[in-house]
Amino acid sequence: MAKILIVDDQKSVLMTLEALLSPEGHIVVAATNAIDALHHLATEPFDLVITDAIMPGGGDGYALTRTIRKQPKVANLPVILLTGKREKSDVEKGIESGVNDYVVKPIDPELLLAKIRNLLSIESANAMKFIEAPVSFKAEWETKTEVVSVSEMGFTLHSNTPMPLGRIVRLNSPVFADIGIEKMPLRVDSCEELAGPDSGFKIHAQFVGLTEKELTPLRLWIRKKSI
Repeated sequence: MAKILIVDDQKSVLMTLEALLSPEGHIVVAATNAIDALHHLATEPFDLVITDAIMPGGGDGYALTRTIRKQPKVANLPVILLTGKREKSDVEKGIESGVNDYVVKPIDPELLLAKIRNLLSIESANAMKFIEAPVSFKAEWETKTEVVSVSEMGFTLHSNTPMPLGRIVRLNSPVFADIGIEKMPLRVDSCEELAGPDSGFKIHAQFVGLTEKELTPLRLWIRKKSI
């Protein structure tokens, strides 16, 4: 269970998110603008913020996130940005403002809940399990890297260099074209050193800005590879 602040100027979105998060056991607090959101953050503890990107009257989600990152008390608070846009420039703007992840409307409930669990590191017996497919695709980061499995959440990589947790990684790999989706940034969620003959590091990186449109071919590709 987590205490989540949701920020959106549309009450219908706030009601939808509350209906989605409350059955998961989360405590939901709603704000309709960035100013009210900052007041809540100054007076109450939270585990996560979900904010709309564009809000009239009192700042947007990008400015809210930048303000959060400048406040020592809440600087490390996970932030998920909601937006109706999927332009590369919008994703880059969100990453530069300091968001942890980026969810494009219309919201895929399963994907959003999985991203929340991932950010909060919630272990749940009822957590949705995403299938993944073992693969072998070369990839370029700052050093030799290989994509060894693909799930609906992201890639598992093998690299001879560790990647810092929370780092936004931009891989060049033919796996994107093979799946049929555009290259997108990934956020490093875990990095562990491999023991034994397989020296190097096992890294999991989660997609940032994955849309429902891209999720469909990704799911079909994974299922085909898993057969």
